[in-house]
Amino acid sequence: MKTARVKLWLGAGGLGLLALGVGVFLWLNTPRPLSPESPAIPTTTNLSASPATTAVVDSPVAAIVSPPLPPIDYPPGSVGHACGVNEFPPRVGYYDLDAETRRSLKNSLFDSNGDWKELEDECQAALDNQLNTTNPYLWFDNNKNRQFAFVVIDKPLTFARLFADPVGDLARVQDALTRPECQLGENAESNWQLHDTCHADALLNYALITRFCYNDGVRNRERQYYWEEDNPTPAQDRQMWIQTLEDAWVDLQCESLDPTLNLQSEVHTELRAQLRTLYPAAPKRDLDGILIELAARLGDDAAALTKTVFRPYDKIYSDEGYKHGRFADWFTNLFEPTKLFTKHPPSVDRLRQILPLFSKNIGAGGGSFMVIDHEALVQHLCTPPYYTSRWVDEDTVPDPPSCREIVNELRLQINNNRVMLEVIATFEDVAMRLDVYE
Repeated sequence: MKTARVKLWLGAGGLGLLALGVGVFLWLNTPRPLSPESPAIPTTTNLSASPATTAVVDSPVAAIVSPPLPPIDYPPGSVGHACGVNEFPPRVGYYDLDAETRRSLKNSLFDSNGDWKELEDECQAALDNQLNTTNPYLWFDNNKNRQFAFVVIDKPLTFARLFADPVGDLARVQDALTRPECQLGENAESNWQLHDTCHADALLNYALITRFCYNDGVRNRERQYYWEEDNPTPAQDRQMWIQTLEDAWVDLQCESLDPTLNLQSEVHTELRAQLRTLYPAAPKRDLDGILIELAARLGDDAAALTKTVFRPYDKIYSDEGYKHGRFADWFTNLFEPTKLFTKHPPSVDRLRQILPLFSKNIGAGGGSFMVIDHEALVQHLCTPPYYTSRWVDEDTVPDPPSCREIVNELRLQINNNRVMLEVIATFEDVAMRLDVYE
């Protein structure tokens, strides 16, 4: 049986490093924008709020155009289970229908006014539970920033952290930028000891509030899309609905914020000028990225794990905190982690890249050590689905070997190296405990 693999489709804007022609191709293949009367993201102020009461003439419910999909066994408490995603119409082909038909379909997400139908408390709670514990970077770019999954830090980056106190975070950012010691510009040395004094965590929080709530961050999210010719599985089809629910949750959190938090508002003219003065060599760079880099220089560990360059349209999301935080050596010299972040199938070369992370006392910089999540690393290497380019015929890709096979092959190559054997044994123990070794 073929191992399931993920086919990635780019979200709005595409990847910044692709040529313009490819970007246009992807744009043309992105689902068409919806008309205002049937938005993809709800315009209500609360997902569970009832739509506005308007007199509507009853009309017969149209038959579902596509046959219902076989149900998915979603675990209790999950968004799929709590929100009844099995009852949604098929996502593939849904937006090719006219707006009136979409609204009248049995189990449509939208009512006759084009608003979200009322959601049960259980669905709202499931979205809260899932997204409040989700890392915004892993959510935003389809899990490419997997360093966040591998490195354990004291203050993990989650949506709950971002939305906990945005007003207070802005005040702390303004306070930090009044202090000369906190104004570390492009050529300044990092000073991780200033983390608390200069409110480094607030700098990162406010940067991402700026991105997601005022800088089209949700729209530029990289998603998984499938078309009819892809013949998606029922789970893949419904995952697109779950993505829509997630987008709505983030949007509605943003709608509840004070508009004066917007970094582009007139009240923050001086703050914007100050950030540009600190980083004059990057005139086109997004201000969120500047704040993130400053947070890394001042010792926020989550900011120090950021490594992404994304250019949607005329904007540049360039988060390079990894160059300035205490994990810089890990990114640039020691383990070449960028090569292992993509979820490729198991191989001996991949195992050799990962095994050093099972050693003890891995230096993080500044005399400190990294704490590595070994379970996340083993799951990353040993469990499908694995990445497959959309230009590759999956039927031509052989089934990947098991982790047991590649461990046995590596043992034959290391000539009884005692240190390597100990590290392999640690990896092996974790894989067997997680039941992903075979």
